[in-house]
Amino acid sequence: MTKKLSFSEAFWDSDICGTIGWDRICKRMKDGRKVCTDVVHYLKDRAKAESEYSRALANLARKTDCKDETGGLGESWRVLKDQTVRIAEVHNEAATMFVNLEQELTKFNEDQKKSKQVIDDNVKKYISLKRTEHQKLMNMKKTYNDKCKEYNNAEEQFNAQKAAVTTKKNDLEKAEKKKIKCDDDRKSADVSYKSAVETLENVRIRWENEMEAGCNQFEALEGTRIDKLRDCLWKCTNVDSLACLKHDECSEAVRLILEKCDVSNDLQDFISTNQSGSKRPDPVPYENYYNPMALPPHNRTPSNAPPLLPAAKPIRAGMPPSPNNKKISISDENDYATVSDVQQTNL
Repeated sequence: MTKKLSFSEAFWDSDICGTIGWDRICKRMKDGRKVCTDVVHYLKDRAKAESEYSRALANLARKTDCKDETGGLGESWRVLKDQTVRIAEVHNEAATMFVNLEQELTKFNEDQKKSKQVIDDNVKKYISLKRTEHQKLMNMKKTYNDKCKEYNNAEEQFNAQKAAVTTKKNDLEKAEKKKIKCDDDRKSADVSYKSAVETLENVRIRWENEMEAGCNQFEALEGTRIDKLRDCLWKCTNVDSLACLKHDECSEAVRLILEKCDVSNDLQDFISTNQSGSKRPDPVPYENYYNPMALPPHNRTPSNAPPLLPAAKPIRAGMPPSPNNKKISISDENDYATVSDVQQTNL
């Protein structure tokens, strides 16, 4: 099984001035804050969408007219309108929940930002101090090396002049003084160099302690952030589930009414409420312009039924009779006159 590492074990740099490990942790903290900001924006936009949808449903229900339908279907239509209002309230409640989550996460993100800033500033202060002391150490080391070289050269010159037969006493004394002075400078540089090494080591230890503490604090903050976001996203799904549950309850209320809606009952309900009568109108008879009493063949009464109107006697050829001498007799029911008959007779 792979050993689980902590931040304080996995983000070091072998370079005394290197900060690659701390830089990666800080980037992770920055990215985590950005993720929190993205979730905050999602919650804000989601709350706005739920609120707008709630208002749209409420307006839709208010504009719906349920007066023109009767029976079981009319009742179902009215229940659907009422449940649409209820669904609008459900989405308005969801919008309020999303607003609360957004405000809660915004505060959490700001609190974490302040805590991370304090930790980062403290560690970076020691990183800067460590780099400064390291630069001083490098300068002291260079000075020490240069003084050692100067002493070696002075010592070689002194030994060379001392070994030479022609060297004057005055020149030998000057070479000896130079040697002594270079030795003093070398020893002074050595002391300064050792002091710089000791100072840097003290700074390094303090930086290392702060770095380790900062890693542990950042790890704790990162764990808290992950847990908080996981909890927030879980609550988002709970809001959706609750809204869906209430939404389905509203739909079920409509379905229960629709199950009682019977087509035949609704038809009979309309008939009983709006019926106007069962008697149909009589057929409109044909009326001959010249013989109003005559009936066309399709309007004749059956042979076994009493005549509706008395049949008129055929008109003789010649001019139509005047009203004064017109004689109408009741004869066979098949006797009738038409306009064409009259015209042919006149011819």
